[in-house]
Amino acid sequence: MTQAAVNSAIVLYRLSVERQDVEKAQELFFETPQFAKTLENPTIPLAKKYDIIEKVFGLGNTPKLITDFMKEMCKLGNCGYMQDIFEAYYRYWDAENHIVRAELISAGPASAKEVSDAQELLQSKYPNDKISMTQRVDESLLGGYVIKTLNKEYDRSYEGRLRQLERKLTRR
Repeated sequence: MTQAAVNSAIVLYRLSVERQDVEKAQELFFETPQFAKTLENPTIPLAKKYDIIEKVFGLGNTPKLITDFMKEMCKLGNCGYMQDIFEAYYRYWDAENHIVRAELISAGPASAKEVSDAQELLQSKYPNDKISMTQRVDESLLGGYVIKTLNKEYDRSYEGRLRQLERKLTRR
């Protein structure tokens, strides 16, 4: 992710645009692959790109601030980085709103105890934040679970525990 994408995301956040409006704009932007390609095309005049942006975002009943933001990104030549800009926006929004997003990955559907244990672990690591956790099944895990956050991974899988045991035994 480029610093320009991060800076653009921060600007978008500071415009006080609602997260759901940004999510809707992202959906509109990527709904048709040709739309992004058109905005990135240097041979298409800027006025024509602005007209296309007005039409596409007008159909979605998108706030004017987002439409103007998209025009500015187009003018700066940043339309090719919109996925990074959206991702950086969500990360910044989460940080500003004290939300930690995590994914609980387990060999099968996670049990209530596993979900509770994972929630407790995350709450102990991030006591001042709200935890938002999704779940995913990865049958390649032998058992147990892995929790992934933006910057950290907590391995409570059987394989992870075997690796920890192996490291302890081989260090002696």
